[in-house]
Amino acid sequence: MIIAATLTKDRHGQPLVVLDGQPFNGLEIRPGELRQMAQQLNVLADMATKLPLGSKHFVPTKVVMKPLVKETNRGAA
Repeated sequence: MIIAATLTKDRHGQPLVVLDGQPFNGLEIRPGELRQMAQQLNVLADMATKLPLGSKHFVPTKVVMKPLVKETNRGAA
């Protein structure tokens, strides 16, 4: 699963992660994939807390999180 996000700050200057687009609307996910997504989201949270929010020239950061573990093709013979 690929997660696209923008690391930015809210109107109060606090870290904010915006999850861009799919797959979150009506997502059906297996437990292993959900655990992998949780790991990816934790990494995003850590990255967001390290942003230089006080910088005069702050620019949001686009991030694409690719799968941490190679996915297998369950339908292949």
